[in-house]
Amino acid sequence: MPWPPRTQIGWGFLGALAAGAFSIWMFFFPDAVPGYFAWDVQPRYAQAFIGAGYLFRTVFFLYAMRQANWLRLRWIVWGNLVFTGTLLLATYWHIDEFTWNPFQTPVAHLWIVLYIFEPVVMLYLIPRGIMRAEPPPTGGPLLGPFRGFLVFVTGLALMFGLLLVVNPEFAANRWPWELNPLDARIVAAWFLGWAFWCGTMAYARDWDEIRAPAALFILNLIALVATLIVFRADFLERGTLTSYGGGIVTVAGLMIAFFVLQERRRPAEI
Repeated sequence: MPWPPRTQIGWGFLGALAAGAFSIWMFFFPDAVPGYFAWDVQPRYAQAFIGAGYLFRTVFFLYAMRQANWLRLRWIVWGNLVFTGTLLLATYWHIDEFTWNPFQTPVAHLWIVLYIFEPVVMLYLIPRGIMRAEPPPTGGPLLGPFRGFLVFVTGLALMFGLLLVVNPEFAANRWPWELNPLDARIVAAWFLGWAFWCGTMAYARDWDEIRAPAALFILNLIALVATLIVFRADFLERGTLTSYGGGIVTVAGLMIAFFVLQERRRPAEI
């Protein structure tokens, strides 16, 4: 298998390293977040949600690091720009809530550098003309109901993501866990990122073009289901386990079902 350029390998490796470190930090070292992370992420479930998101981002970068065929990578472009853009928007909006003393922690400075240069470098990695190129028909066409499901998830994620950015105070009244404006806008990055990732996937003409992002979406959802189990007491206190948990489990189940169906409809190799 041909390997991608060294710049792409380095981009993917550094992205995976940062995302993996953030994920482990949020999952396993919550007491080291206040005063040492870029900002004080609260409450505990906000840390778990972000940790699950960074688990997905870790595998996302590892996949991108090894994938030489940009027909299998172009799904990342718009979603990644929206994801990183939302994080930067939240950072500059709440810049006074970040820990900028480098002698206490350098993470806030690293955070800014990471989310400025990650999307910029990505744009220069994209081969010319690849966004309009026709993919080879290796995996078979997308099933109509699957495409409709992706469009539905796009709208659903967009609805929640925009609410978290524009009016986090209103969102906090019905949100499954306790929200503050900074964490709400950070969390919104995953909703808006997946809105554009799923929206891009819905445009695909061949299953193999989006097989990897479908698997990554399932990974993210399974990680969130795991957080529901581990932190179920947080939801029982607010009485929101059924609505939030039911939604996550339903979307995960449907995505897995469509993944299996698409695999079974794969054209037989000649």
